[in-house]
Amino acid sequence: MEKYPTPLELLGLFAENNLPEKFCIVPFSNLILNPNGDIGVCRQKGTKHVVGNIQTQTLDEVWNSEYLQQWRNEFLTGDIKICAKEIKNDSCHLSPDNYTLFPHIEFSATQSQPILKLTANFNGQCNLKCTMCDIWMMENGLYDRIGFWERAEEDFFPYIKEVELLSGEPFIQKDTYRLIDKISAVNPNVLWSFTTNAHWKLTDKIKDSLDKITIKNIICSVDSLDPLVYPQIRKEGRLEVVLKTIKDLKKYESERRSKGLSDLFLTLHFLVMKNNWHELPDVVDYVEESGLRLTVNNCYEPKEVSLWNLRPEEELEVAISVLKKCDSIKLKRLMRFFLSVANDLPKDLKALLLLKIKDLQEEYKTEKRK
Repeated sequence: MEKYPTPLELLGLFAENNLPEKFCIVPFSNLILNPNGDIGVCRQKGTKHVVGNIQTQTLDEVWNSEYLQQWRNEFLTGDIKICAKEIKNDSCHLSPDNYTLFPHIEFSATQSQPILKLTANFNGQCNLKCTMCDIWMMENGLYDRIGFWERAEEDFFPYIKEVELLSGEPFIQKDTYRLIDKISAVNPNVLWSFTTNAHWKLTDKIKDSLDKITIKNIICSVDSLDPLVYPQIRKEGRLEVVLKTIKDLKKYESERRSKGLSDLFLTLHFLVMKNNWHELPDVVDYVEESGLRLTVNNCYEPKEVSLWNLRPEEELEVAISVLKKCDSIKLKRLMRFFLSVANDLPKDLKALLLLKIKDLQEEYKTEKRK
């Protein structure tokens, strides 16, 4: 499994490059193209955080717009405003997967080089209707109608370093495979990331397409391992389909290794909500047994399903309940969740939670020395 930098290692990297502790690489590397033509930058901020629209602006115009220059300048100076909430509550600037592009970054508010990473949400097409997502209600086929493909083949595809596909569901969209064919033909060294609901069957046709590319990771969004809770979150979904696809992907990863191709770096993503937080310890057991990486984020919207809609005392109770079920491995795997909760609490409750975490860490250190 590829080693990604820990939060502490990233903070050290920032210091070595004279960057603030709250630096984030995303506005220096990425643009997101959404199904309705809206252009975003950060998946953490969601589809409503729009910096332009491809129907009225070129990518170059958006890339060096006044707003993006301001955003980058905040990260260069440490005076964070645009992302203050996200960094406080989720420490998303320390997401390790983003930093493969760090050696290529131009640390300047104005960029002289083109974007490094394209997040290609070309269509809303999805096979599930999730409670925390509205992308499946968006349109399909816009990028054909505006002649995007013809321009991108000449001006953009040959120079990109990473491609990420998020939503709707990339593995059921024909444009995913079209994009793989077009880019791999002119730029075979691109790294590819996929975020998927895994609610589909891994066919030989899909394998043949994936065999053409170097995969950075495949992130499977699985927000419950309870077959009764899962369809409450991901409407029209069946957990057994998802678990079968993950198992098949693990087998396919072994097949790729025998061909000398990249690993899939399979990751389970768990979005913490009111009706699934209690599953966190079990999720760690599952990823440990399955050999998967794990990322955990907290759901902000819609508010009715978010932990942040609880009273502070209830938030603290949730965190302590999970903490009580943690061994040393679970504590390490879920640390970002605990810190996110702590950052959302008033000072006195935050101090109490951090003290309980510290006490548990010391307890595990003592046990290890015995």
